Amino acid sequence: MSSDEDRRSGKGGGSEAGCGSGEDRRRGADRRRETRIKRRIPCEVLDGDKRVRGFVLDVSPKGMFVQSLKPIHPGGEIGIVFTPPKLGQTIEVRASVVRSLRVPRHLASVASAGVGLRINMAPSEYFDFIASLTYRDDKAATAGGSTAASEEPEKPKPKKRKLPPRMPKPETETDYRVQAKQTGGSRSRSLVVSATSREHAESQALKQLGSDWKIVGVKGA
Repeated sequence: MSSDEDRRSGKGGGSEAGCGSGEDRRRGADRRRETRIKRRIPCEVLDGDKRVRGFVLDVSPKGMFVQSLKPIHPGGEIGIVFTPPKLGQTIEVRASVVRSLRVPRHLASVASAGVGLRINMAPSEYFDFIASLTYRDDKAATAGGSTAASEEPEKPKPKKRKLPPRMPKPETETDYRVQAKQTGGSRSRSLVVSATSREHAESQALKQLGSDWKIVGVKGA
């Protein structure tokens, strides 16, 4: 009789253990939600003698979630090697695989398959990295909240006016006295022409004299 009353009142051992187990799972899930910091960092998964590429998708002092290119079964211990950005130092942690998340192929673009890990052993640099992430996220959130209201949309920059190409300066002409002699005779002539150079003066003089003359001298007038 007492055993029936115990079962109806919830005092039985099996019922109490079941409630405690569910509460523990809920508390564990709450802790994961509170402390995980989302990132996407390339990593290597050391599973026995296998080295598999993957990505660290979130981290916390006690665990992380890793997206692996190959399936990893829960229950074993693996190593995770990664180099946090801006730290420049490679970190290796040892962790137990506590859960495995598989995603159907048609949902691969909206969800990430991978494994949830519990940290077993990690160097001090890992916890320094977690602390730096928390500090940067808090600082960014504070700065974003205080400046978002005062920020104004960026005004478009005025277009630069395209200037027309510069015209070359005209060359200055100078008077030259040109001495010429007839090719097939004994006649000679002296004439003054305006030109930009001695060569130009010779050309100008020959245009006036004709092809049966040759230039024998050019000098400034």
